[in-house]
Amino acid sequence: MSEQELKKLQEKLALKQRELELMVAMDKIRDTSTEPGALLAGIASLLVEQLAVQVCLIFLIDRESGEIELAALSDHSDWVNDEIQTSFCALAEQAVRLKHIEAWHALQGFPPQVQLLAVPIIFGADENLGAILLSRAERPFTPEEILLMQTAEDQIDSAIIQGFTSEILRHRQRELDTIFRLDHIRDQNLPLNEMLTAVIQELTTTIQAEMGLIMLYDLAGKKLETRASTHAAITSLPYFSQIDQAAQKALQEADLVCCNALGSELRSVMCLPLILNEQIIGVIGVVNRYGPAGFTAADRRLLNAIGSQIDTAIYERNEIRILRRVLGRSVDPRVMERLLANPDMDFLKGELVELTVLYADIRGSTALAERTPPGVLVEFIRDYLSRMTEVVLKHEGTIDKFVGDEVMALFGVPIPQPDHTLRAIRAGLEMQAEYEKLQTQWQQRGLPPTSIGIGIATGEMIAGEMGSSQRSNYTVIGRPANLGSRICEVAQGGQVLVSQRTFDLASQQVQAAPITGNNFKGVPGKVTVYHVGRILE
Repeated sequence: MSEQELKKLQEKLALKQRELELMVAMDKIRDTSTEPGALLAGIASLLVEQLAVQVCLIFLIDRESGEIELAALSDHSDWVNDEIQTSFCALAEQAVRLKHIEAWHALQGFPPQVQLLAVPIIFGADENLGAILLSRAERPFTPEEILLMQTAEDQIDSAIIQGFTSEILRHRQRELDTIFRLDHIRDQNLPLNEMLTAVIQELTTTIQAEMGLIMLYDLAGKKLETRASTHAAITSLPYFSQIDQAAQKALQEADLVCCNALGSELRSVMCLPLILNEQIIGVIGVVNRYGPAGFTAADRRLLNAIGSQIDTAIYERNEIRILRRVLGRSVDPRVMERLLANPDMDFLKGELVELTVLYADIRGSTALAERTPPGVLVEFIRDYLSRMTEVVLKHEGTIDKFVGDEVMALFGVPIPQPDHTLRAIRAGLEMQAEYEKLQTQWQQRGLPPTSIGIGIATGEMIAGEMGSSQRSNYTVIGRPANLGSRICEVAQGGQVLVSQRTFDLASQQVQAAPITGNNFKGVPGKVTVYHVGRILE
């Protein structure tokens, strides 16, 4: 072997040794780095050391936006300034399109002695991941250093893929953790405003934003209203109008809106519309992410991932709020709790159901009003309605409405009751007994004697929330409802009269006498009703 051949062999061995050392060092970085940023920073520092360069920049292509972003920088030079770093970023646009490593020099915007090595990062056959730029002054890059960099690139691309996978798993775990915490908030059954405040505080902490807010959509006013915020006076901030514009845009486009690099005070804002079952719930937003970059693609994914959790939670609380508003004073608390425990609340939207309706009315109320001072009359009616309500709720009926001194109650809705007819009859008999006690007490105070008549009817009716957005209540519509009212009109004081259908369903449990030949307005033919005397035990 000649001296020249021996020298070439030694150079090859030295190169292989350097390649081996570089691969071992890279493997160590991959094994010890817990997140992609640390991995890339470690690789950049290693390349500076192994290739004796002054500057190493690693650029990656964002997988969602396609933009080239600086991911790691190791700078040991005294000539890199902001202008030159901008030039590096421009060169990265060219480097990512290369098919192989190239050495560049005499570059515009750089000192004349600067040498640069452009290394495209390509995974597999043609998946461009980014580029590495290595730079130093005076000494050009040798063919051996280019070969060494080729070996390094083979390790770097798989390390980046590993980092991507690790980052995806980390973000997925963060999303799952956040969803778990939001579920915990939902499970606490907090009032709506308290729940919204807890949700927005959790979100701003997770996304690392300075502020957050939830705006709910007012259907009546057709506008967004701020209902919860981590900043007490967020609506008074000088740039709140820009936040509101982003929220309005998100709602109009029915999609997430993310704006970064806006200015010095309002740096970044991200808003997500909350829409469920084509119903607008509102908008959730975060403002001014900590750090210079603004909200990231991972932040956008996180907000989108938890949006369905938030809009469902708000929708549920709104449904509960509506339920309490519509039925809060109409049903017994025990019934209300069963309604709230039922996830299906569609009965407010209307349903055809067989139920029993009860009417109770004071006989001679007009004469009573003429002979009684207004203050005393109001106090008596209030006492009467309160006692009748207590009896209805005791039998788990629903107070439909009061019309003057008339009480209208429902049995069998909103919660189905197989024995709704018997419940209504029991309530009617007890209402008569309670009214006798009431009369005894008020006659001692000088009130003239009166009595009540009660009419009960059973049949299929449409039950649901009826009215306008300004005012509505839970009620029923149908012929049996009208029949019950007509029966109540003919009931004499002390009587509980029931329709044929009511009697048929309860005939084995009540003692009742038929009253035939009744003519009712709007009801064809002669109608038979039954005077109930007592419940058969």
